[in-house]
Order: sequence, then C-alpha cells, then structure tokens
Amino acid sequence: MESGPKKAPEYAHHRSGVTTPDVIATTPQTQGINCSNYQHAHIQVVPSGGANPNVAVYWWSEDGGVWVQEHTPITRSGVGVDTPYEFTVECRGRIMLVAVTAIAAGECDVYVAGFELQNAG
Repeated sequence: MESGPKKAPEYAHHRSGVTTPDVIATTPQTQGINCSNYQHAHIQVVPSGGANPNVAVYWWSEDGGVWVQEHTPITRSGVGVDTPYEFTVECRGRIMLVAVTAIAAGECDVYVAGFELQNAG
C-alpha cells in the first residue's frame, strides 16, 4: 500500500482486501496514511463479493502511540451490497486510518486522494 495520498483526482490504495473489522487497539501506526500537506482527504470505499462495509476515520497520536477518534466520530455506513461510496474529511496534515468497523461478507478496498495543499513553507 502507499504511504501517502496522491493529489486529487488521483487516488492512493490505502487498504486492500479487508475482510474483517479492524481492532483499533492493536492496529499499528504503519497501517495509516500520511496526509501531510493536505487540508482534505477524499476517501473511496470499494466493496466486492457481497460486502457492505461500515468505516470510521481515526487519527494517529504520536505522543500517545494510539489511534484517536474525533470528539464527534467520523463514521460512514455502507450504502448497499457491492456499492462503492465516497466521502471527504478534513485531514489537516495528520496521519489517518480509515478503519473498517463492520463487514459481514466479501471484502473491501479503500482509496485516498489529498486535496488543497497546505502552505508547506
């Protein structure tokens, strides 16, 4: 998988062939995608094989060494069996994980594109 998003409209392959829900407490930082220099991240969830996955967005806490959620969690429910969906979050240069929180059948891939470069200077 790629370590950072591509600039929209191109997408980086963030997660591949996810068949079971993620266990956030044991998911390492290396599973995240580094969104440095981007204000927004476009996220595509692409299910197959009968999947209708739910996802949640988490941010890496370097000092805490854990994934943390927003105070109001960023979650999305599947929109139908084998039906891809997309949403946008304000990543603001953070390391992000798009975690699969529910998947009963099939598998899914997750893609991420960055939008609106921050001033890197």
